[in-house]
Amino acid sequence: TDSYSGSYRLRDYSRGNGIETYDMNMGINYNAAVDFVDNDNNWTSAEWDNSAKDNAAFDAQWGAQMTYDYFYQTYGRNSFDNNGATIKSYVHFDLVEYGYPNNDNAFWDGQRMTYGDGTSLDPLTTLDIAAHEIGHAVCTYTADLTYSYESGALNEAYSDIWAASVEYFAAPEKDTWILGEDLGITVRSLINPNDGNQPDTYQGTYWATGSADNGGVHTNSGVLNHWFYILVAGKAGTNSFGNSYNVTGIGMTKA
Repeated sequence: TDSYSGSYRLRDYSRGNGIETYDMNMGINYNAAVDFVDNDNNWTSAEWDNSAKDNAAFDAQWGAQMTYDYFYQTYGRNSFDNNGATIKSYVHFDLVEYGYPNNDNAFWDGQRMTYGDGTSLDPLTTLDIAAHEIGHAVCTYTADLTYSYESGALNEAYSDIWAASVEYFAAPEKDTWILGEDLGITVRSLINPNDGNQPDTYQGTYWATGSADNGGVHTNSGVLNHWFYILVAGKAGTNSFGNSYNVTGIGMTKA
């Protein structure tokens, strides 16, 4: 946090050029966002675990900090652009007013992280979701993969892989291979993509061929996701085309 005007706010300037978390107060105008402020820097659940779901702000701040730490400590990468870019997170954003069907979502828009409070779910501020979305920023500043069809599926998969990697780095007690398990659901599974109607084999079962979802980017990502799981943990089996394989895993660090 950061000491400011006699109180404290969710800004961390010990990492790059800063990690900052803001309150949208269920609006959609980013310029109207305000700081989360605590008088004594003791951010207790009694104060913040409330009906407004203000504790989601801590998830967003911590998720960004842990993602920064993972990339810096593992690769020497200084924020998503490798130049210390400020990571800004906005919670209590009204996704419905913005045009989404509900508030069960989060996104990176090229400038910042935005989190919905959830409609049927808790706020979408879990560690792996934060890492996934910030991973899109890393992709933008590296491969800059076009967000459609196979390149888009790679884009999505790299974010899922980084989500798993950051979670393993910062909270190994969590389920590394399931995205979104802290919400009580499985957003995507790297260990068994078929469970979520995703392919685990290139052009195999559940492979998306249409133009929906930018060419199936959230579906066909299952192939690279499962490849990474096999690279880490190893696996023997038969793929969608009857081809057998037996891979010895090399562990998360090497993978």
